Amino acid sequence: MIVHYLDSNAWVKRYCRERGSEWVAEFVAGGPRLACATLGLVEVVATLARKGKAGELPPDALRSKLAQARKDWRAFTEVRLTPEVAELALEVAENHALRGADAIHLASALSLRRSLPGPKDDVVIVTSDKELANAAKQEGFAVLDPEQAETQGAQP
Repeated sequence: MIVHYLDSNAWVKRYCRERGSEWVAEFVAGGPRLACATLGLVEVVATLARKGKAGELPPDALRSKLAQARKDWRAFTEVRLTPEVAELALEVAENHALRGADAIHLASALSLRRSLPGPKDDVVIVTSDKELANAAKQEGFAVLDPEQAETQGAQP
């Protein structure tokens, strides 16, 4: 089984039109197993709320997108910020000089990968964040970049 770990910058493309949005929409519609740190939901909601506050999203659209994000979240495997994940985040922050949130996302993906039961089970990280993608590759993850995939016309 393959689990796709969406960091917040990839996940928010589902609700905000930007480069990579079409690819993410098709990808999610395909029904893959999705995972994210609890932090990711907070980041997506915060991004949407800030866009609403800035007038980039009308109130009705904001409410609809917030409701959709919460509904979508129910289908995700949630990776909680446990003491073990926090310790891993400290390690990857130091080893890869990542920003705090990116360190939590990478540590969450590492924790998830360690929890998978079978030898053919794996985690693929979906992100357009170049620093996170590079660190994830160094940790042995396959990485999908929605922006790059959409530009190249790659199918999800």
